[in-house]
Amino acid sequence: MYNTNIINDGCDGKAALTTGMLHQLLSEQYPTLKNERWDVDVDTIRVSPILHPLLKRKLPVGIEKFTCVLFTQQTAAFGEPLIVYFLLDEKGESIFAMDLLLEQQDTH
Repeated sequence: MYNTNIINDGCDGKAALTTGMLHQLLSEQYPTLKNERWDVDVDTIRVSPILHPLLKRKLPVGIEKFTCVLFTQQTAAFGEPLIVYFLLDEKGESIFAMDLLLEQQDTH
């Protein structure tokens, strides 16, 4: 459990959830991804009926808002971009879940 905001800019002695940290995580678990480039998007999301069921299952019961950090692969080595996402509490102090998925293009 973290006691500082892990998604801020790293100032004031606080840790930052950066692409460097992502690369370290991926290098340890998925070494073939260590040289990939990533786009980063951070958003605070309110839990609602339209929230994807996959995300709902990964959140603790009773959470109303959470922060989602998405890392999207810029070099689609698998054909479709790989997405690594972190679900954090609203303040960005603790990680609820982390997962990898392939972005699926809607062909309709």
